[in-house]
Amino acid sequence: MTSRFVVYLLLIGGFGQLWSFSPRYKPFHISVSVQKRFPDATPEQARDAWMDYHWKKGGGLPIFIVSSGESPKERTILPTLMKERLHGDYVQKNQEEQPSSSVDISDAEENQEEQPSVKISYKVTDAGPLFPGIIPGSHSANVTFEQTNQTTVMNWGVSFETTKFYSLYEAITQWTVGTAASTVEECLTLPRRLNVKTVIDGDIDPFLARKECLEFVWANGGGLPLLPPIPFGDIMEEGGGSARRNLLRIPPLITESIVDTTTTEEKCEFHYQLNRPGWTTFPFLLHTHIGNVSFSSAAQGLAIDWEVEIRPYRIMRPIVEKLVEATVATLVRNLRVKLLEPDAVVKIKPPRGNANLTMGLEEFGKVSKSSWLGGVLESHLSDKRSTKEQTLSLILPWTWGRSGEGDENDIVQYHWIDGK
Repeated sequence: MTSRFVVYLLLIGGFGQLWSFSPRYKPFHISVSVQKRFPDATPEQARDAWMDYHWKKGGGLPIFIVSSGESPKERTILPTLMKERLHGDYVQKNQEEQPSSSVDISDAEENQEEQPSVKISYKVTDAGPLFPGIIPGSHSANVTFEQTNQTTVMNWGVSFETTKFYSLYEAITQWTVGTAASTVEECLTLPRRLNVKTVIDGDIDPFLARKECLEFVWANGGGLPLLPPIPFGDIMEEGGGSARRNLLRIPPLITESIVDTTTTEEKCEFHYQLNRPGWTTFPFLLHTHIGNVSFSSAAQGLAIDWEVEIRPYRIMRPIVEKLVEATVATLVRNLRVKLLEPDAVVKIKPPRGNANLTMGLEEFGKVSKSSWLGGVLESHLSDKRSTKEQTLSLILPWTWGRSGEGDENDIVQYHWIDGK
């Protein structure tokens, strides 16, 4: 009996040794490295961009980040449920400095002095259920930012071991690290800036104009063909009661916040930003979006100046710029009508020459003239183009209603430039 038991143990041990040395379960070592160069940023600015746009916001990847409490030291990645943890003393320094979510690189040239390299280290503490085979404790990652010849060089290295899916995990790691590194690069470039201007004839108080803008645009959607925004947060005194500091626009899932308001003898303005833009705000794929709207007295009347600074995803830049341009220009055109004709409406009339079908009705209803639909109806009623031209315009929705080229002949002028 005893000898038989010993034989069983030897057999089990032998099979165990063979199993452990089987090529199928031999650990594979994966190592991925990516390098990026940032000519317009210091190592500290590059590090802060990495923290803000990758660690806290997901690095442009289709993921969600959940942090543990107020500390950014630990994070959980959804939907994979992977958990990561920062190592080193950067977390405490980062909390003390509290860098903003918008990286200011306008003064980078003044700080282009030789500085020691900055390093961030992190580990995967739990690979989650979607990545079986990754050996616990084998993951390590280091990101260094070093200034060389007035250029910050980022070297991002990741390594770990796995017992299966070697090629798949290597490809996924290469893609995720490469995408996140490109996101940091895009967020450190100078933003694209849209400037939209218009002047309204008449004696309109800039303070009252800002109040009307916050009520009409911020609290009620500005006449866009979307669902009304959902306001939340503190009430803005400058908005007359219904405008609140935050709002949610559906669709897309965009949350915006008023950062601050300023009032001087020369002008009244407010500053706002999109909160956590990214994949959830599709099609507005942006890394950053901040805006400033000012109202001032001019020789001809009231001057409205709306500026937007964005850092779009590179692959979506032409589309995002066109969307932002069309949205802001439409809001400004609608605001003009609201300030000049606050209670004006446009009648919805039946098609011309079809009196028998309308049973004598002269109109089906009314819509506000300051809305996008009101602009479309007003333009249609006064449209003198041929039937062919009107038909062709049906496939060009951005030409409907109050539209223009944004040049000097347009009542609303706009243009794009690079930088601040």
